Amino acid sequence: FSIDSTNGAVTADEEPDYEVQSSYAFTVIAEDEAGNAAEQAVTLSVNNVDEVAPTITSPTAASSSAENSGANQLVYTVAADDSADVTDGVTFSLKANNSDDAGAFSIDGSTGEVTLTENPDYETKPSYNFTVVAEDAAGNRAEQQVNLDIINVDEVAPSITSAPTATSIMENSGENQVVYTASAD
Repeated sequence: FSIDSTNGAVTADEEPDYEVQSSYAFTVIAEDEAGNAAEQAVTLSVNNVDEVAPTITSPTAASSSAENSGANQLVYTVAADDSADVTDGVTFSLKANNSDDAGAFSIDGSTGEVTLTENPDYETKPSYNFTVVAEDAAGNRAEQQVNLDIINVDEVAPSITSAPTATSIMENSGENQVVYTASAD
């Protein structure tokens, strides 16, 4: 610390850092022209500020969803840890990028639940990418890109390729005889 001997202003000569030193103690001395002195012990506390971004602890891949499984389904839940310093909770959001599909999703800012707002269709879009953001009360942010794969489902019924009529048979010609052979593609 330094002191201005004229006005008594004490200034810190280094950047205070709570993680290095949480408080300082120093003594100021006032002395008059006659040499009379008085001392005062001073304690200065350093307040800890939230300077560390939350850590996203959820995986980078959402569980796969089957195509045609419906809109507004929960596909992912963001989880984050903000215990590295002063914690006031975390809020969640989606980052809008030109390179991802954020517009196809919504997120609950409190729970981190991500919902696919459209009905997935493998033939139109076999996978989605979106970026989740965890932000603490001090504005420190962490981002993570997440991938959601869509499972291709067999949606087409087989086609019967055999003729629509069976061959005729004679009456009383016996049982257990093949009367038609069905074939399908």
